Amino acid sequence: PYDDIDESDAPKVFVAGFGRVGQIIARVLNARGVPFVALDANPEQVDFVRRYGNKVYFGDVARFDLLRTAGVKDAEAFVCAISDREVSLKLAEHFCAEYPHVKFYARARDRTHAMALRERGAKVYMRDTLLSSLHVAEELLLGLGFSRSDARDTIAVFRKHDEDTLDKQYAVRDDDDAVVATAKESIDQLKYLFDEDQRS
Repeated sequence: PYDDIDESDAPKVFVAGFGRVGQIIARVLNARGVPFVALDANPEQVDFVRRYGNKVYFGDVARFDLLRTAGVKDAEAFVCAISDREVSLKLAEHFCAEYPHVKFYARARDRTHAMALRERGAKVYMRDTLLSSLHVAEELLLGLGFSRSDARDTIAVFRKHDEDTLDKQYAVRDDDDAVVATAKESIDQLKYLFDEDQRS
């Protein structure tokens, strides 16, 4: 049986999924004294995390009745840090419709997952590997002799361009050929941006 959540916790934040992503988010919240309740459907994961003193409940985050009983409607934010794409999409759809006043933050596995979350009303989502990949790319540029400011500017331009491309792809998401064409166009535009920068 799933755990009963102590309603006296009165959490500001619910964190669904307490794997790598959820734990890092929870550690930041804990460091700043922000009360949260974490839920995970894997009993082994729950037991492991509890050994380190974290407050985490064993529960199925896809059970909306459990979340309602736990007082999610009174929370300020809900973080969907689970890796299961289908469950995260159901949560996004449910939350954005039932609790529009609760800020919904989501982990996206990739671009298509990000677009699907957005389609269901999620306003804030981040692709799993984006920031870590950009950090490695910046360090790589430094290792290749680029200046710190040049490497940082390159990453900033790339990130902005990537987000703009995702917006364009979202607009044509139901047309596979258009999505592919947008991706190809994006590669050319990015190269042009950096070529222009070198010429100026």
